[in-house]
Amino acid sequence: MIIEARGDVVKLEGALEKNYWPVIQAAANLLLRQHPQGILLDGSALKAVTPEGAKTFGEAMDYIERYKARIVVCSLPENVMEAVRAVPGVRSRLPVAGSLEEGRASLALARSGAARPAGRRRILHNVLVPLLRADSPEIAATLACRLAKPEGQDANLHLAYILEVPRHLPLNAPLPEEEATAGGVLDAAEKWVRGQGLTPVPHVRRARDAGEEIVHQAEELGVNIIVLAYAPTTDPDDPMPRILRTLLSRAPCEVVLNKVPA
Repeated sequence: MIIEARGDVVKLEGALEKNYWPVIQAAANLLLRQHPQGILLDGSALKAVTPEGAKTFGEAMDYIERYKARIVVCSLPENVMEAVRAVPGVRSRLPVAGSLEEGRASLALARSGAARPAGRRRILHNVLVPLLRADSPEIAATLACRLAKPEGQDANLHLAYILEVPRHLPLNAPLPEEEATAGGVLDAAEKWVRGQGLTPVPHVRRARDAGEEIVHQAEELGVNIIVLAYAPTTDPDDPMPRILRTLLSRAPCEVVLNKVPA
């Protein structure tokens, strides 16, 4: 078994016949200091894995979750994936990307907090703008910008894209299409806010329930107001009614609903 650490990648080569996490952990500690957004575990050169060896992935997830970092396993051969899926407690928690590029894109999207202002100072317009629609993100930010304009650069517009992850997938699972959409929506919303002379603070959050996550973000960021754009629809699968019920009953601050054309 060969373990190589380089950049943000720990590469495993050979047969994973026992739990190698204690050996990998030393390399992971160093890499996580250099790459706090997370690291990649490249399994493309693995030839086989036993049930005991699969525990490597379980302990890796325990470690990463404990220290609020992320690990994405990449490029596992199909025979290795089958062995990993057969191990209870590992198969339901293991985020796997198809390639290093896909895994790195997933990690790069977790950029929220990098531009977060120090402390939790409340200002007159500390605004949370949940981004739940892929089309026209400027619509969601327009009213928030108008409300925050009097504060100018002192106002913080927290642009929060909420990725609802299906319950049959690990919360950290790479979602290439959804993540690409999130990146595009955030970029467009940030550009719009800056064009209004205000300060955007981007966030991407993964959650099982978008409404619950918006409430959590409002509490964590200490916002004064949530501005949510919504378009009425007759679609029975539309999550917005569920999200609105949660916000209107549990939000810790004022909630403004901005009705927009469907």
